[in-house]
Amino acid sequence: MEQDIHQQILEIKKSLRLSMNGVVSAHYRKQGLDYKINFGVEIPRIKGIAANFDKNKELAIALWKENIRECKMLAIFLMPADKFTIDEAEEWIASARFTEIADNIVINLLPKEASVCGKALEWIESKEGLFPYCGYMLFARIFREGISIGKEEQRYIDNAIAHLDCDSGKVLQGCIYTSLQRFIECDEEANIHKIREATKSTADSKDSIVERLLQQYE
Repeated sequence: MEQDIHQQILEIKKSLRLSMNGVVSAHYRKQGLDYKINFGVEIPRIKGIAANFDKNKELAIALWKENIRECKMLAIFLMPADKFTIDEAEEWIASARFTEIADNIVINLLPKEASVCGKALEWIESKEGLFPYCGYMLFARIFREGISIGKEEQRYIDNAIAHLDCDSGKVLQGCIYTSLQRFIECDEEANIHKIREATKSTADSKDSIVERLLQQYE
């Protein structure tokens, strides 16, 4: 089995070299994506390479260990989502350094259901790496499905408001903003009211990002 995995990785790296795009690779490096190797292969082509292989957890885990952008992306595309545990998700997110990777972990491997709400709440309250980003992104996907998170709703709202109006960085703020939009869209009138109630005690609430969001629905 190990020999088969090794051979498959060799085949994958050969395909990546043949697909290398120096211009894109240089662009990624300028953006700070400092992998040991970055072939500059764009996502559609990476997905095309993944399509040549069956989904395989052992292969995905081996690819994830490579400090190569495209191998980490292929790890995500080749990991069977139904065999990817939440503990493994935390391990991968903890070692992910760029939002491109985090985006694809959430989109391709994490379920859009209320059962992961507790973990998403833990992540948005974390101060570590990309956990808050992944937590809010996961909430956005849950809300887009119209799924209620029940008694955890207030905890989500309080965190989202606090993080959106603090200096959390534009990338994270954009993710929080989107998750709040999806939350509002689940039940516009009721959820706008809940957010307004939660912001009553917020200083300078009239000038807040949350207030500007709510004004879109007036």
